[in-house]
Amino acid sequence: MNNIELLCSEATKLGATVSRVISTKSIIVEPWVQLKCRFGCPKYGKYKTCPPFTPSYKETRELLDCYETAILIEGQPPGREFKEMLLSVEHKANFAGFYKAFVLSAGPCPLCIECDIDESCVKPKDARPSMEACGIDVFKTVRNNGFEIEFLEHRNEYVKYFGLLLID
Repeated sequence: MNNIELLCSEATKLGATVSRVISTKSIIVEPWVQLKCRFGCPKYGKYKTCPPFTPSYKETRELLDCYETAILIEGQPPGREFKEMLLSVEHKANFAGFYKAFVLSAGPCPLCIECDIDESCVKPKDARPSMEACGIDVFKTVRNNGFEIEFLEHRNEYVKYFGLLLID
């Protein structure tokens, strides 16, 4: 088993439902995605890990071009535990020699109850934007890579979170 496969295994040990090595070419970045944040999310502009503070979809595409490989990680609520698991896998990737490792999370940052956007982030070491905040079409990317995802109509339906570890 190579180091990347070991990281997938580690993600599962830490609580991921599934993790899979993917090509960054399969990650779909579209300009409309950030519009869904801007015109639909009540958290827009209230967290430093949300638009308009995150990379534009063009900057995200440029970032992805710096990588060939990523690990797509499926998990579940609570959001804070999911984010901590992603950060742990990123940390392990760095120590395994993947110095470019960087994780993108799911949804608004759960680390602070409120984010003071006029001040410096109080947890910059752990703050990471979500895939959708950076313009990634999560539904298409997830489906392109063999995962199942559905739009949920009711609050009591099973929620899946997806994170993305960029790695080379």
